[in-house]
Amino acid sequence: MGGTFVKYALLSDDGEFLEKGKIPTIVDDKDACLKSLQELYLKYKSKGIKGIAMSVPGLIDVEKGIMQTSGAILCLTGVHMAEELSALCDGVNVSVENDGKAAALAEAWKGAAKDVPNCCVLGFGTGIAGATILNKKAVRGNHLIAGEASLFPIPTDYKTVTPTYMAMKYSTATVVSRAEKALGIPKGEYDGIKLMDDYRAGNEIIVDICEDWFYNIAVMCYQLSLIADPDVICIGGGISADPMFIEGIQKYVHLIKEKGIAFIEPKVVECAFRNDSNILGALFNYKQLYEA
Repeated sequence: MGGTFVKYALLSDDGEFLEKGKIPTIVDDKDACLKSLQELYLKYKSKGIKGIAMSVPGLIDVEKGIMQTSGAILCLTGVHMAEELSALCDGVNVSVENDGKAAALAEAWKGAAKDVPNCCVLGFGTGIAGATILNKKAVRGNHLIAGEASLFPIPTDYKTVTPTYMAMKYSTATVVSRAEKALGIPKGEYDGIKLMDDYRAGNEIIVDICEDWFYNIAVMCYQLSLIADPDVICIGGGISADPMFIEGIQKYVHLIKEKGIAFIEPKVVECAFRNDSNILGALFNYKQLYEA
């Protein structure tokens, strides 16, 4: 579930996509929102639905199925999603997982980290999704905020004590916005594809913006390496489809090791999944919750 669309799929137990589609997300009426999900269940009920696996924004109590916060889907804040949706859907089991952690679980299960037990995942888009997977399970922390990369603070100075945050400077959306301003382009007329095209073409303004971006992501990778010591760090988001994005990060990861002091050079790779990652990860979370 996202703030604009609910992307859904009918999957086999091992993650094969049998059917998929999307419907608009109802963000301002809880009952109507839940009814729209119930209608999806009823659409496929005759196929013998075993359960419902969900990926949603916000801080999620996975064990209880409660959405403590809900991102842009404001009507779901505080909702016991697992209990309420199950009651509308013949009592089938319902699992609920944070979207960033679901994407990471997909990489851990069948993606770029399938052959290792531990990984960190960063996804660059409107914000920066983040998660740490240890022994194939998502690390959530005491307050469910472990790995929430968007709010990693960037210090300013002690006099103001007003830090900025990674998503406010280094999400794809904020970097594109910075590029628009630097180039004098009206807001909304530039995107990540054009950004990388201009970087590739050697536009000096864009090269400077992107090199700063790549370097700071590389620094973030070293921070994650020291905190979680993962086998691999997977980088995703739509921008990661351009190989120069991953290559730019890898370049600075290597230079930091070469010029500085570090225990190891983190292994940084592209995520295997994009549009389907949250759905696959939601299923893996379901299997861990109900089939372990």
